[in-house]
Amino acid sequence: MGLFGLIVFSAPYQPYIITAINWALQGNSAEFLHDVASMLVGQLAESAPSPGVHWLRDRHSGIYNYDRQLQKVLDVDLFDYGALPPYLTSSKDPELLAITKKHGKQPELHGFSPSFCDMPTGFSEGAKLPVSVRLQRQPDGFYAIDADKGSDGEIDNSNYVLTSLGKSLEKYLTVPLKEYAMYERINSHKLPKSAREAKEAYHYAQTSQFLMRSQLDCSDERLPNRTFDLKTRACVSIRHDRANYAESSGYQIQQSNGLWESFEREYWDMVRAAFLKYNFQVRIGNMDGIFVAYHNTSQLFGFQYITLEEMSERLFGSTQMGELAYRLSLGLLEKILVAAVEHFPDESLGVTLETRAGASAMNVLVQSEDGSRIMQFDVTMDRYLNNALVRGPVDPAGINGTLSDAQLEEVRTGRSPQTNLSDLTWHVDYCITPRHDLSAVHMRSNLQDIRQRQQALQSMVLPNVEKLNEREEQRIDVLAERPRALARFLEERENGTAIGMPRAPGQLSTREIMERKGMALVKTVPKPEQLPDQPDIKWQRIPDATTRKLRELSRQGAEGSKVQGKR
Repeated sequence: MGLFGLIVFSAPYQPYIITAINWALQGNSAEFLHDVASMLVGQLAESAPSPGVHWLRDRHSGIYNYDRQLQKVLDVDLFDYGALPPYLTSSKDPELLAITKKHGKQPELHGFSPSFCDMPTGFSEGAKLPVSVRLQRQPDGFYAIDADKGSDGEIDNSNYVLTSLGKSLEKYLTVPLKEYAMYERINSHKLPKSAREAKEAYHYAQTSQFLMRSQLDCSDERLPNRTFDLKTRACVSIRHDRANYAESSGYQIQQSNGLWESFEREYWDMVRAAFLKYNFQVRIGNMDGIFVAYHNTSQLFGFQYITLEEMSERLFGSTQMGELAYRLSLGLLEKILVAAVEHFPDESLGVTLETRAGASAMNVLVQSEDGSRIMQFDVTMDRYLNNALVRGPVDPAGINGTLSDAQLEEVRTGRSPQTNLSDLTWHVDYCITPRHDLSAVHMRSNLQDIRQRQQALQSMVLPNVEKLNEREEQRIDVLAERPRALARFLEERENGTAIGMPRAPGQLSTREIMERKGMALVKTVPKPEQLPDQPDIKWQRIPDATTRKLRELSRQGAEGSKVQGKR
């Protein structure tokens, strides 16, 4: 998310109307792109426009459909992330500021195997969590919108493996293998300065109040919109049990369909948990779709290209409704943030938004920069399709009554003579009300309740510590081939640059393992007087049924891989 400017906001007690027609959205021209986005390497480029899943290695015949070297994933900590251009949040992006100066429905889960009939439907709990952001006021009066991970309870390194490995794999899939090898810790000293300082490619989209930035990962001239997003998707065993990633990396994708060890399961989870985010990222970047690489942190299994149209149909029922939902959502967000800024002008703010299941209003809690002042806004809405008030989820097919799946497809695609979705109008009446009737104590209590819900998913299950220690020892052995690389790794482990996942009870530190191995190098790296604070993780000692199932499948998968490797 980018920057927005101030406007005069009318009295919030009066209801207002947002329609997709009167709310303008435009993309900025290509002059603002730093560089052309990368291209997928080698044979992967041929898979980009093609629908469906593409196996890296056919499970039945054992034949590799791509270069077999692509299968093995470099360990998350053997890649030198310091060799990549740093990621700039919106508040630290000087070009974004320069450009600014210049200018309730459930996802569609039809068509899955019968095994999924008993699975939870609707969006995942993570997708429905409250959101906290910081509005960072800039010297010129604009506000940069940054994620507020500290307030919402997200621990900085709780997703270390997924976020870090995502950067490594994006490079892996877009440069030749010889070039990628230069980014490994043992080789990165050979990288030229130009590679470390290379600028990323971005697309900027502008509304009346927002300037939004989306990074462009890949390009392909054959695609209608030329660019697409590259997503590296860890399989369910890693996402569900991320602290145990060393053991969970044994989990295999063995089949196309099914509840476990399948591409279908990964796609099901993506629809419920990630499609909303992916959909907005692709729209902001004016991209064609996403290219997904499925992995278990140790190996890649296959690839899938998913168009924006496919995501829109899963989320909103059609491409047209997806575009309307995007515009209406951003239009309403503009109004909410402007109301917050007008209430506490000329300072940075903390903003938390939550809509609870069954609630009649969205609650927005706004805190002043020093936290001494707080205000709650209630946002209420009425939705209309073709000027008819909608109760419940907005379903464009619902205006024709109950339809079969075949009839539903006709309506969604616009083939039905009953209603062409392009003729639908969707507008929202909204009211943003500051709750002056609530005391500050009451508002802070409401915010504290939200914080507890945000932190509910931050607990982790105690991992297999032996596997984690074994994995760290393997890293040390690899880096020992170049002592300076190992010394730097130890320094970065202890200063927080490469802190790794939160350390579990009984897990050894890098220094402790090196001392046990009797490595003289450890004495040449001074131990910091104060190590980074270890986060206060709520460790669950007893895994639930799903975690037990995934760990068993991971152990079986690891054993099966060993047997295959000996053949």
